This record gives sequence, structure tokens and C-alpha cells, in this order.
Amino acid sequence: MAEKETLCTKESRCSSACASRPPNIADVPLLDLRDSTLLPRSTFQDAYDSHQALHIRGYEPSNVADENAVFFHAGHVKGLFDSLGEQDKASWCIENKKNHKAADDDMDAKPGNFLQNNNKGRGYCSFLVQHSIDELKDLLTSSLPLVHLPVKESDSKDDTTVMKVDYGPALWLFFGKNYNSNESLLGRPEHTDSVTHDGTFHYQLSGTKIWRLRPTTELVEAMANHNQNQQSSPSNKKRKIEENDSTGREESNRHIEVVCKEGDILLLNTRLWWHSTIIPPQAEPCISYARDIYFTQQKEDSAQEEQPNQESSMTNVDGTYAAEAIEADTILFTEHNMPDIELPRTKTDPNCQVVELEDDNGDIFMAVVSLRDIKEGEFFSLLESDDEEASGDEDCSEEVREEEE
Repeated sequence: MAEKETLCTKESRCSSACASRPPNIADVPLLDLRDSTLLPRSTFQDAYDSHQALHIRGYEPSNVADENAVFFHAGHVKGLFDSLGEQDKASWCIENKKNHKAADDDMDAKPGNFLQNNNKGRGYCSFLVQHSIDELKDLLTSSLPLVHLPVKESDSKDDTTVMKVDYGPALWLFFGKNYNSNESLLGRPEHTDSVTHDGTFHYQLSGTKIWRLRPTTELVEAMANHNQNQQSSPSNKKRKIEENDSTGREESNRHIEVVCKEGDILLLNTRLWWHSTIIPPQAEPCISYARDIYFTQQKEDSAQEEQPNQESSMTNVDGTYAAEAIEADTILFTEHNMPDIELPRTKTDPNCQVVELEDDNGDIFMAVVSLRDIKEGEFFSLLESDDEEASGDEDCSEEVREEEE
């Protein structure tokens, strides 16, 4: 088995050379809702299916005309957090603390202090609403201005039915302040998410957030094949980016910036897009929330309909992922060069295992080896043993996912 450098260190890959746009992924598709309340189904699908990303502008809540309607806003965030159970409060996370200067921000304060709606402080945090059932129900039934993607079930002009999708178990809330500063505030360094859903929609509740996106090699190849299938002369050959394919490599190393302002929606497949976020200086809190989605039309039987619920608990933690595609039976690291990390353990499609190997001198050493081919950006997970399952390690039942931003 060959040993190779496979560990990604979460350092941003942004540089001035990323300013130019790739030839086939020029930008994220943009749709405007100013002339309608719902997008036609086919218009939505054509835009999202091709890029696995979609920017929607012009959304207005359906009951915006109701002068008595009071939607969730910055003044409600602290009260929401205070009302959550201990499990959800424990999901509080700084986005990313190592990118923040302690002298300039307020992130060392308690969450309750930082979440106050005032013009003080500088920082960027997130937390989940998942186990606090009553609070989650209230948000989804009456408080949030956007709960479902504004897409019709069909293309009919008279259709007012919202497209049916299933949602993940958690609502993600992101809260940032960048007052009294001339510098932008960085979120987590560029990353992908190890997830199984079809995408995540982010609704910009207030303020402005800048997304920096870069397609994975897998997405570039998929888009090339999609474009090829649209041509008049079909071919059975699928395009794959090889080491000497400079065009494909350039596409996967260039960034796209998407500026989300209040009322904007960004739907993104965070497994296929490297992504990071920036909060520019502004005089109001930057607040957004997110929901994971599963397209119900892709399910074939009742057993699959329960798929979203298999992700019974989401966690707001960092993971360690492959910086490039890795073949099966590759030594990722050994006991001699193991980084200071803890890999999640699972019995559901793990991609690594711990094995004993023998060196040239006959000495035995431990190593982490890939069980199967691992895609670029996929998070490492170890095979869980029967002994570990019996020990009652609850963390092994959770899907450990890099938080969405």
C-alpha cells in the first residue's frame, strides 16, 4: 500500500490568482422572484441541477401585507438561544476562532452577551435548533419568514402548491457582528461538508454575507458531462479530469463570489462546492439560517422516505477531510505521523480502518488505511467495532458534519 499526503489542514486556498472565472462555471445561476411569488418547477430544476448551486433574489414573505405580522429578527436571537435546551446550547460554535483577533472581537464573552441586538462587538458564531422541539416548531410554523423553498410543485401558472421536499432534523442559525471596523470578518476556512442530502438553503435574514465558492473536481467533471449530454451529437464517453487536463484543473482552482443581501436565498450542495464565508463591515447584525433538503421525487419506496430521519442528530463540529481523491488501500497516516485529531466512528459506510502493519525490520505498527475510494472533500470516518458499539458511545450514532459555513 502506498503512503501519501492526504490530510487537509483547513487553510484557505484563496489567492489573487482566483479572481478570474472558470470557462464552464462562470457564475452561480441567479433567479429573480420580483415578478412572482413562486418559481416554476422546471426553471428551478434546470438552474440547480446543472450547477448544484442557485442564488434567488426578490423573495417576500407571503403575509408581508399583514401589518401585524412580526417575523423573527435580530432582537429575537438572544431570547431564542436562552430558551434552548442544554443540547442545543452546547452546539454554540465560533466561526472560526483562529481567524479572529481577540483584541477586536467579543467572542470570548458568553453567548448571551454576544447575541444581544446592539451595535457593539465583532465576531461570528453559529448554533443549532434541533432537540428543543417546541422552539423549533414555533420557528417553522409562525416565526421565520421563509420555511420552504419558493418553488411550485409544477409549471402551471395557476399552481400555488409549494414543491414537496423533505428536510433535515436541524435548523442552523448564523449570527455575526462586524461593527466599527474597516476589515472583513472571515468565517471558517474553505471546506466541503460530508453530507448525504441534496443541498442546503440559506436565507439571509439581515445584513450582508459574501460566499466564496470553488467547485470540487467531482462537480467540474459532472458539469462537463452534463454539458456534453446537451450537445446534438451524444457520446457515451464521460469526461474525467486527468493530471494533464489543465482546463479542468483551472476550473476547480478558481473562485466565485456570491453576495447575499437581506431576503436572498442561496441553495448549495456543500459536498460538491468548496466554500467559505465573509462578513463585510456593516452597521447591522449579519443573520442567516439554513435547512438541509432532500428532493422527495428521488425516493423510490417507503423505506427511502425515512432516509432524512436517519441523520438523527447533527453536530456543529470540525472534521478532517481528504484534500484530494484517495484510492482504496492507501495508508493515510501511521502511529509515527498521526496528527492530533480524533476521527468519528461509524458502521454506516466508513471509509477508513485501523490496521496492524509490519515494517522491513519485522516490527509491528498501527496505521489508518482507506477502506474504499475516498472522494475529494469527503470526511474521514473509522469503522466502528462491536466492542465500541457495546460501550454505548453515543457520538458514533451521530453524523459528524462540518458546519455549513
